[in-house]
Amino acid sequence: MADWLVAHQATVQSTLLVGSFALVAIWETFLPRREFATPLGSRWFSQIALAALGSLVTRLCLPVAAFSMALLAEQHGWGLFNQLTMPSWAACALGVLAIDLGSYAQHRAYHAVPLLWRFHRIHHSDLDVDCGTAIRHHPLETLAAGAFDVALVAAIGAPPLAVILAASLAIVASVFNHGNVRLPQAVDRLMRWIIVTPDMHRIHHSLVVGESNRNFSNGLPWWDHLFGSYQREPVHGHEKMELGIAEARNPADVALWRLLRMPLRQASAPTLSIATLGRPKLSPQSRAGM
Repeated sequence: MADWLVAHQATVQSTLLVGSFALVAIWETFLPRREFATPLGSRWFSQIALAALGSLVTRLCLPVAAFSMALLAEQHGWGLFNQLTMPSWAACALGVLAIDLGSYAQHRAYHAVPLLWRFHRIHHSDLDVDCGTAIRHHPLETLAAGAFDVALVAAIGAPPLAVILAASLAIVASVFNHGNVRLPQAVDRLMRWIIVTPDMHRIHHSLVVGESNRNFSNGLPWWDHLFGSYQREPVHGHEKMELGIAEARNPADVALWRLLRMPLRQASAPTLSIATLGRPKLSPQSRAGM
């Protein structure tokens, strides 16, 4: 099974991306969590165009992908895991955890470093959040993320199988946790122990900076608890919470050409320190439970 996954990694990831998009799109069509504020067609045109440009820029500018780097690291003995003696299953499990933790750290850096935030705010500029938001990234942010992944895999020497599994988790988790889908509260509470849910991640897209600097995790939710960036509920509830960023409050502000130029404009909302986030002020109901 492992050999088959390694041999067909591109097909597996493409199938997971298309399949998860189809399932979540159908789900949010029939059981939406919130009413949409902007037209779906224009938003999705921008999301797909940004994803296509990001893929093109990455292929042109990045000499190797994370999976290829994992193969090279394994062949040449590069990275931490290749210097240690451990069962292959342990190296794979630790590799998946390390890559997911790296994704969390990278995400916090996007919000803490002003230059990185200039590009990452394109993702946050969406006035609605649905599965299409998962692929809404500036092409240069996509390139930077790919370069980070390659460097991380080289440094830790993650096994190729771990890279495939981590990438698969990231794809499915991102599409799912951006979905405008409704889950029973009891199910949401249980799922938050093992994966980031849509209600958990939607808080991260709040217009309020103190809330958008919460819930950075994409796949595994544990990092937010461990590093003090978890918030259970938005202060004003999910239905009343405004999404997006202060400098883009209507559909004309988030047209494709404006999104591509957005990093050239100064951000009006300050980012928070990467080290000190502080605790959010929560409503009484948001303090109860996980």
